[in-house]
Amino acid sequence: MANPTVMAASGTRLKSQPELTIVIPAYHEEKRIGSMLDELAAFLKHDQFFKRKAVEVLVVAADAPDKTKDIVVAKQKLFKRLVLLEPGPKVGKGRDVQYGMLRASGRVVIFMDADLATPLYYLERFYKTCMGGHDVVAGTRNILKHHPGVIRRVISNIGNILFRVAGGVWIEDSQCGFKMFSKRAAQVCFAKLSITGWGFDMEVLAIARANNLKIASYRINDWRAVPGGTFTEDMLSTIVHSLRDLGRIALGRLTGAYLDRPDEQLEFYKKLV
Repeated sequence: MANPTVMAASGTRLKSQPELTIVIPAYHEEKRIGSMLDELAAFLKHDQFFKRKAVEVLVVAADAPDKTKDIVVAKQKLFKRLVLLEPGPKVGKGRDVQYGMLRASGRVVIFMDADLATPLYYLERFYKTCMGGHDVVAGTRNILKHHPGVIRRVISNIGNILFRVAGGVWIEDSQCGFKMFSKRAAQVCFAKLSITGWGFDMEVLAIARANNLKIASYRINDWRAVPGGTFTEDMLSTIVHSLRDLGRIALGRLTGAYLDRPDEQLEFYKKLV
């Protein structure tokens, strides 16, 4: 595996535990990671709420034949703490998010997509909800409004209904890439994560429910689809993989595999280090 972290070029380190860690999976994102980090840096610097907060940013970039990693390193001077994490060869978005979430040091941790489909001002609402006693705060979208095409809308709605049964979580939309966790909830949920692809969103919510973590959700009414994404799977493959993942989630709940066991978590973190 490549060097797992590249510290800020200036050597800047936060003097205390970050109040928030932002994890950004960024496989093959050279076309938009630069502008995304520019916008995020400006927001954290000027926002009345977050400019007083210690914020850590982790960009997780699996190996790709592009300049994503170089662009991230070049942007490090814009942040108090920006770390590039390199998990190695491409496996899937779930693996990359897990890699970052388990290495986050913030009191609260969020993962968000590099396309900024969810406006950054939602960070404050999610943060306050998490600090107010919720373990997990999930963004949701209006599927009928945001998914193009009748067939995709129908499939998405059926998938969400099946997830409510398999995962035990009654949520409008499990796939929105904007979810915040308390530090403990992130450790519990992502240490148990087994789905490394796009179905990880569903599994992480199922793990939270299995451990009686307090879940809140917010509708992102101004979520927007951003062109230029790296997801290329065809519709049939998506359906097959989603059904497989739902089966794994149902099995995980039935067998108790998702329950947090401190002894298992200790062994997991020993391997992580």
